[in-house]
Amino acid sequence: MFRSTVLFFVLLALGLPGICSAKNRNTARGREQVRIGEAVISAGLQVEETALDCSHFVNALFQQVGIYYRYQPSRVLYGGVPGFKRVYRPSEGDLIVWPGHVGVIVDPAEQTFLSALSRGVKVSSYVSRYWQRRGHARFFRYSLPVSSPTWLARNSRLSTSSTSDGLD
Repeated sequence: MFRSTVLFFVLLALGLPGICSAKNRNTARGREQVRIGEAVISAGLQVEETALDCSHFVNALFQQVGIYYRYQPSRVLYGGVPGFKRVYRPSEGDLIVWPGHVGVIVDPAEQTFLSALSRGVKVSSYVSRYWQRRGHARFFRYSLPVSSPTWLARNSRLSTSSTSDGLD
């Protein structure tokens, strides 16, 4: 009994640093995702009209904040593309995609998104009857490491901020 208890605590101690560092990496990645979302939404809310279609508009918003991905039309995005992972609980800045339309989540609690529409750049409810009739929406989160000089310069506090979650 004593041996198995000691072995348990030794294994726990050996595994704990790896678990904690993984949690800290996930926390840092989460903060980076929040900053990406905030930056994209902030850029989008400054635009009232655009000649771009929805997928070009979303791509341009990401580029404006220094996040680059290969342009894809919404019908392709709907199937999933490299650089984005499908999520089932959207966060601010995630893509919301229907076959034929794409936007960016503004507030998941209010179920709103920003998109280029024929009547301008608007924030809409993705649970409205209009959007429900478009079919089942899918959500995608940018998943590549952010290494663009533009993004890093604008968000340099990411590299200097602590990855501690306040437990040390």
